[in-house]
Amino acid sequence: MTRRLQEWNRHINAFVALSDTPAQAGPLNGMEVGVKDIIDVAGLPTKNGSLVCQNSPPADQDAQVVNRLREAGARIVGKTTTTEFAFTDPTSCRNPHNLARSPGGSSSGSGAAVAAGIVDIALGTQTAGSLIRPSAYCGVVGFKPTRDLLSLNGVTPLARSFDTVGIIGQDVSLVHMAFEVMAPLKPFSMALQFNALCGLWDTGVDICPEWLQAFDSACISLEDHSSTVTRQSLPAELDQVVAAHRTVMCAEAFTHHKSLLDIDHAPMLQPKFRAGLEAGRKVSPEDLNAAYHFLAQATKKFWGAMSHTGLMLTLPVPDGAPLHDGTTGFQDWLTPWTVFGGPLICLPWGLDALSRPRSVMLAALPGQDQFLLALASQLERCAPKIPKPKLPC
Repeated sequence: MTRRLQEWNRHINAFVALSDTPAQAGPLNGMEVGVKDIIDVAGLPTKNGSLVCQNSPPADQDAQVVNRLREAGARIVGKTTTTEFAFTDPTSCRNPHNLARSPGGSSSGSGAAVAAGIVDIALGTQTAGSLIRPSAYCGVVGFKPTRDLLSLNGVTPLARSFDTVGIIGQDVSLVHMAFEVMAPLKPFSMALQFNALCGLWDTGVDICPEWLQAFDSACISLEDHSSTVTRQSLPAELDQVVAAHRTVMCAEAFTHHKSLLDIDHAPMLQPKFRAGLEAGRKVSPEDLNAAYHFLAQATKKFWGAMSHTGLMLTLPVPDGAPLHDGTTGFQDWLTPWTVFGGPLICLPWGLDALSRPRSVMLAALPGQDQFLLALASQLERCAPKIPKPKLPC
């Protein structure tokens, strides 16, 4: 354990276990990686942020995504803090920019570790908004690939209809390097001409004016990189999508983890995760099938409306990191994007008046991951810089 990691971790609780396995030779030599503690790392237990897993034995082998990074020469530093089973109960992890604030969840430790500069990248997962949200709140790059593109082998399930492994990184280039190792793809050249849409969900949610300024600034920057930029509200029935997603998520979580509601384990569970499992137990087969059908139709309708749009720019959240007061942050704007399955990338975009990081988010059609990363790399150069957090005294 490096001294810098020790000093930071004392304040932000980003790591729950550390690895001393040396790196091997490869193209990612020098890259240091944190891994969310629902993803297996050989030699370390996967505790899933839960008391019920505190005596879990060390994993026999790496999850596939971890193995690919390790084989490419990256050094696995350790396991990062997660909310219990990647649900919504807050952790003890803190935001490096302000220890009174949350890093977001559920990939709390991954976002905090990257923001503090103690790893180059960290793996996280997203089932609703669990990877993009901590990236936005901590002022780092967060990339959620197209669903099912990266293997979930060795990853503890929450809801397999939505679970997606992603990458949080210091910058787009590091994220891109790691992604190409984890999901080797065909050679790619970015289209010279594409249409873009800048839009927000049409809801009654109050948006911080400084986040709207970041959105407007990013839209102006995007005009230099696309053929046309259209501004309009995003087309989806947001509340209904969020409700149907929760029905499926809780039902699938119950299917995977119903044994935890027995008399021995239930008292050890965090309240929100336990309530989620109890809600999932009550979902009837008819209601579950109706939710699956609605989400499939909503996805088809959304991508139909976006058929002539190559890129979408929006805000991931309406405001900066919340106080560390029992919430992991606002996720309803991210839930539909996770349902729709396309790639997402969160880009830091300066600080607000409270010195909280601001961010914008880019989205593309499913399968257009390389295009999204290439465009994000260009737009990143236009972004106002965010100063690195200072180690507390």
